[in-house]
Amino acid sequence: MNKNETGILIIKKLKKVMFLIKHNIDDEFKKLNLTEPQGMLIRSLAHNGDMKVSDLSKKLDLSNSTVSGIVDRLVKTGILQRKRSESDRRVVIISLCEEYKHTAKNNFKKIENKLGKIMSEGSDDDLQMILNALEKLQNLLLKNIENKGEKKCSS
Repeated sequence: MNKNETGILIIKKLKKVMFLIKHNIDDEFKKLNLTEPQGMLIRSLAHNGDMKVSDLSKKLDLSNSTVSGIVDRLVKTGILQRKRSESDRRVVIISLCEEYKHTAKNNFKKIENKLGKIMSEGSDDDLQMILNALEKLQNLLLKNIENKGEKKCSS
């Protein structure tokens, strides 16, 4: 198999793995009447505490406008609230509503435990090998992006 075919096979496998991960997580979020992005945003707040939209965007690897839309919907449901920073009134802080904090932590602990149970099916060596391979793939892809940036600048 040549490198082109291998690359296509890797992409297909990654797509299938992402589908399976999403399927496992989506089931848990559906029980909570949340979409996956909503669930991930709530988990970030439950885990990290109050955050600005820009910080949530970085954490979730989503655009500010996407995060703002998710926040808008969750504010309407009473799960999140927006607060102005006391030190800088221009800054808006997103936080979980008090009534939801305990529920969120418990629900996400269940999801993390489910993922942990799935991962426990693999040996420590297997999981480390997967992590190393994904890290290597990420570095190859990043290197390609960085090389393109250099070529554009030198033209």
